Formats: sequence, structure tokens, C-alpha cells
Amino acid sequence: MKHLVRYARIAGALAATLLLAQIPRTARADGYTKDQLGTVTKAGENLNRPLWLQKMAGTSLELSSYVGSGSFYATGYRDPYVSAALFFRPTYDLGTRFKLSANARFYVEQEFTQSDLPNGRGFNPYDVWLWLTARDLHTFGASKIRLGGQARFVVPVSYESRYSHMVTGVAGGLSLTRTFDFGHNPVAEQRWNLTTALSGVFTKYVYSSDLRGDHPGDSSGCRPFLAAGLASSAAGGPTGSESDRCGGPVNTNFSVTSSGTVSLSKGKWNLAVIMSISNSFRYRVAQDVEAMLAESDIGRTDSTWGIVSLGYSFTDHYGISAGLSSFQPALDSQYDHLRFPFFDFSGGNANNYTQGFVSLSGTL
Repeated sequence: MKHLVRYARIAGALAATLLLAQIPRTARADGYTKDQLGTVTKAGENLNRPLWLQKMAGTSLELSSYVGSGSFYATGYRDPYVSAALFFRPTYDLGTRFKLSANARFYVEQEFTQSDLPNGRGFNPYDVWLWLTARDLHTFGASKIRLGGQARFVVPVSYESRYSHMVTGVAGGLSLTRTFDFGHNPVAEQRWNLTTALSGVFTKYVYSSDLRGDHPGDSSGCRPFLAAGLASSAAGGPTGSESDRCGGPVNTNFSVTSSGTVSLSKGKWNLAVIMSISNSFRYRVAQDVEAMLAESDIGRTDSTWGIVSLGYSFTDHYGISAGLSSFQPALDSQYDHLRFPFFDFSGGNANNYTQGFVSLSGTL
């Protein structure tokens, strides 16, 4: 019966995705990150649509499935991980000269394999995010580099945030984007398009306690994984953050995330590579509490998040993408060498740091 309920949820999510995908629009959902980079959807392209629908151009709904690398090992300690997720990102164009838009994030994930959490929970809602994005604060004439900005507010609804006693999180950041066109074909879809972006985000977290859980050393309510779908807004908005997971018993005070994106597209095809580096700084705790904790549970942690995705828009209404996502510690287990950021070659069989994914998306 539980499995029937799970499949019913996924079937309903897929139906919702296809329903959204049938709303008429002019721009195609060309690949995994291209719309988020601001190179496809432009509000008001189709003047035959209602004004409110024009202003919501870029709103997306994505259904994804993930398989962890631990599912493929046949020997040693292994931990299969298979899940499905639904990601809804509404956006509304505010019509200012800075191309300001209001955005939100709603994300839920259902694990089909046995959960590692003590309570066996498989269904996981993520925090709701509300943010403003200015896609064009300034365009530098000679270089054609576009300066953007963002400001974010977190509504803590996830189990991780409640377990961590989180009140909220506030963030701000800047981005630089440059688009290149190659070829002289008068038909735009026959030319190669390369978009590059760099962004940096500072996040301050607010908790009612410096420690997670019910007592010092408690880390039983944490999930270490980040869903790859969260990175689909890497250049146009926030990615996943420390509040989407927990590692260790001490809460994160603040973090700095630096991201780079390269997106190459032609016609219906799009290849995207995303690389993020997160530097997180935990709260200082009392010496008597610190004595009870491992050295790795205090101070600073560094993580990398590498994603490679290939997308195809098989109609004007929706597309499909597939790839690899690897969210992992920046250094190996001996803290001597940097890990390869796009696949976990250093971890154990059960870590599931690397996940393969397939996503079906519809965009207004």
C-alpha cells in the first residue's frame, strides 16, 4: 500500500508537469540551465497572452529522479539510494529597468529505498525560498558582461531546519554573465550559443540554538544529500545551501558560496556544467561542549558541488535532461588532497555523494 501511495504521488506530479507544459508560450525550455541564465524566456514575448501570464514567463515545474552511486556497488558496504523529486519555481517579472523578478522555491523529494534516518522517513520537503533577482543591474558596454544581483529569505519548513532549530536565513549576492554567439547563420537556432556566469552568495543563518538536535553531539536527524534539481537556478538565483542538509551536531553560522556555469547550446540541445564551492563557518560552542565533539564537527567545512547535464527540448512546451551531480567534501578523507568535483572517486561505497538524474521540465 505504501508503494502505491508513493507511485500515486509521482504520477500526480508528472500530470501536473505535463499540464503546465501545455500552456502556450513562445520560448522553448532549451536545456537544463539556459532559461535561468536569461537567454531564452523574455517576459512579454507573446502579446496574445494575458498580462499576468506574460509576467510569469520563466516559471518552471520539474520532475526528477535520482540514483546514488552506492546503488551500483556489488561488494563491500553499500547503500542503495533512489528518489524522485518535484521542483516548482514560480517567477514574476516586476517590470523595472533592472529586470527585477520575484521568485520562490517549492521542493519535495521522496526516497524509494530504505532511509538512513533512525525514524525511517522517506518523504522530505525542503525549505521554501523567497528571493528577488535583478538580472541586469548594469551591462558593461565594451565587454558586454551583465551584472546581476539577488536577495533571499528562507522560510524553514524542512525537517532538517526544524531539527536544527532554524529561525530563518537571509542571503545576498552578485553575478556576472556573458553570452557569445558563434556562426553567421541568419536562423538563430542554427548558431552555437555559449553562456558563462560567475556568482557569489553570502548567507547568514539564524537559529534559536547553536547545536542541532536535542542534546550535544546529536546528529540523528540529518540528511547529507542535496538534490541536483536545486542547481537549475544556479546563475539566475540561489542554489542549494547548508540549510538543505545537515552534517554534524553544530549549526552553520554563515556561508559563502561561489558558483561558475558554462552552458553551450544549439537548437534543441544544451550542455551545461555547473561548479559550486561552499565555505561554511559553524558557531563557536562552549569548551565543555566542544570537548564532547569530534574535531570535524566544529570550525569550518568546505564542500564542492559539480553538475554535468545534457538537455533536449523535444517540443516547444517541455524538455528532458540527464546528467551527474556530485555534492561532496572538498578534501578527501585524509584532508590531504582535493577531490575530483564531478564524481566521487575518494569516498566509500555507501556515501552516495554522486547521483545520476533524469529530469522532465515544463516552462512558461
